[in-house]
Amino acid sequence: MIMAPTPMKTEHPDAGALFEADQLPSLSLSLDVTRAQFSDMLPRFEAKRFRDFYFTVEEKRADGRWPVRSWGMGTAPL
Repeated sequence: MIMAPTPMKTEHPDAGALFEADQLPSLSLSLDVTRAQFSDMLPRFEAKRFRDFYFTVEEKRADGRWPVRSWGMGTAPL
């Protein structure tokens, strides 16, 4: 399993945001991982093995966006 942000820092104050839009919301996430995590993640990404994607959204702010505090994902074995 790969977690982002890193397991030592499970919450990141600026992990991204969910924005209002006319038809569908827009999600922007920052990838904050170690080099080793990135090296593990890349082959799984290329093999399309990402599963169980999740993120934590905070309350909506006055500017029309919902801050994302943390996110992570699970993968299927290679």
